[in-house]
Amino acid sequence: MNFDDAQPIESERITAIRNSTLRARDLHFDRRSDYLVKNWLGAEAVSMIYGDSNCGKSFLALDIAAHVASGHSWMGHNTRKGKVLYLASEGGQKSYGPRIAALRDAKSELQEKGAADDLLLTLIQVDLHGTTDIDAISAALPELNFTLIVVDTLAMSIGAGSENDSADMAQFIKNIMTLKKRYNCHVLIVHHSGKDRAKGARGHSSLRAAVDTEIDVKVDGSIRTATCKKQRDMENGKSIAFTLRVVDLGLDDELDPITSCVVEQADLRLAKASQTRTVSKNERIACQALHEAVAKHGRRMADTENYPASRDVVEINEWRSEFLKMRIDSGAQEASVAKDFTRQSKKLQESGVVHGYSGMVWFIHEEDRQDI
Repeated sequence: MNFDDAQPIESERITAIRNSTLRARDLHFDRRSDYLVKNWLGAEAVSMIYGDSNCGKSFLALDIAAHVASGHSWMGHNTRKGKVLYLASEGGQKSYGPRIAALRDAKSELQEKGAADDLLLTLIQVDLHGTTDIDAISAALPELNFTLIVVDTLAMSIGAGSENDSADMAQFIKNIMTLKKRYNCHVLIVHHSGKDRAKGARGHSSLRAAVDTEIDVKVDGSIRTATCKKQRDMENGKSIAFTLRVVDLGLDDELDPITSCVVEQADLRLAKASQTRTVSKNERIACQALHEAVAKHGRRMADTENYPASRDVVEINEWRSEFLKMRIDSGAQEASVAKDFTRQSKKLQESGVVHGYSGMVWFIHEEDRQDI
């Protein structure tokens, strides 16, 4: 045996590091779009939606999930269609049964395009602190290729671990990264904000360091905003506004109404205006009334010179009818409500939230604003 010709044994890790080390002039990038939700969520990344209790963060996460499963654009941003696994550890079937029914009734186009089949929900609590459930998820669903996995919520998915303990959070993050790697997908975590809201999501800081995108959800009256607080590779600081529209699901066995909610895009300027000026309760009711009117009667107009090409519009009388119903149901007099509608509709048009033409009205959204 000639030992002079022998070569040293090199580990796979050494080879990987050597092959991944390039001169700057040899480093190129792929120009193909690589996203889950364009300009918001990367294709193979980790994100976190956080906010106070009852701010709408889970409804927002479910809305994103349904849009990805259907391939429909979300809030005007393209999505990468694919199968979605929603780990509904907080609420289970009791909460998510009505939410899915509301989506089916109010956003049937998502169901028709794939959300009914490609959005899967695991309706038991999973433990992403230990290793058992990580292996069990893969073993239970071995043939599926997920584009998105939603963990809702971190608090109900960390098992015996503590959000504030560095070792426990490190194990949770390790398991999240394992899911991402196994399925080559995006993982979205739904979480709560801390006592000091200025510090963002609660728990150990290693979580915030690990995620690629942080989205902060806040509520002000009926208007909610979702704002990017961190983006590793995309523009930071973007915001969208939304409301939760109540959907009537019929009656229960005791003839009481069953309702749930779906996310409806709102005008961001109304949310910003409420931060700089006092927005009256009735002005908010007028906005909600227009959302209801659009949901029930909205339609596209062929005359795109005077109407938005990508927005549903309604007759102003349909808007007025919804406003009257909401106000009169609360005990107000019809005559005074009719006068108030004139005031509120004028305010919303003067502030640039709503526009009208020839008896038709619609919300003005930033991404398709016209010169008006």
